[in-house]
Amino acid sequence: MGGRVTAVQVSIVDASISGDESAVFGLPFRLSVGALLFAALLLLSSISLSGFMVEDRDREVAAEVSKLTAAAEQLSLRGAGSEITLEFRVPYNVKVGFGALPGREGEWPADAHNYYVSTGRRDSFYASSASFSGPTMKGPAIFAPGRHRLVLETAIEPETGRLFVLVFESEGEGLQEVDEDADEDADEDADEESGSGV
Repeated sequence: MGGRVTAVQVSIVDASISGDESAVFGLPFRLSVGALLFAALLLLSSISLSGFMVEDRDREVAAEVSKLTAAAEQLSLRGAGSEITLEFRVPYNVKVGFGALPGREGEWPADAHNYYVSTGRRDSFYASSASFSGPTMKGPAIFAPGRHRLVLETAIEPETGRLFVLVFESEGEGLQEVDEDADEDADEDADEESGSGV
């Protein structure tokens, strides 16, 4: 019995291997469950990341709008004839209006002391001590996404005597032109320096 393998023992070993196929049938199920768990984790992380990006955009808009409204309120305190130029950035999928409430842009000047931020999913509006107007004093100032070089100027509306902060884009001073001029100046300075060293 020591070293001989009988036919009975071989058939028992063969039957036990071919009869137990639970590992083969369970493998696709385990892979499917693993893939579903991975997909769920990926979905949750993408939702979390997207929420973080929206919060970051909202903070950026709030900082930009706060900068502009603080400057407008300071100009308003100084009276007519004050002027300041500043850079204003509106992120993608955001609209900012000064001198109006969302959906009520035609109600100017009644809503001139308000401003709003409209994103794809919500509208937020606020009040200010300054009254806002577009460049012609005939309506609000609305800005779409992008970089803007804005002029804030105070003027008195002749019919009512009300002081407005006019908010409009600077003409002839687009940000792209300013950036290109700075690049050209830097290139000229570099050429002069390399030419003087030779």
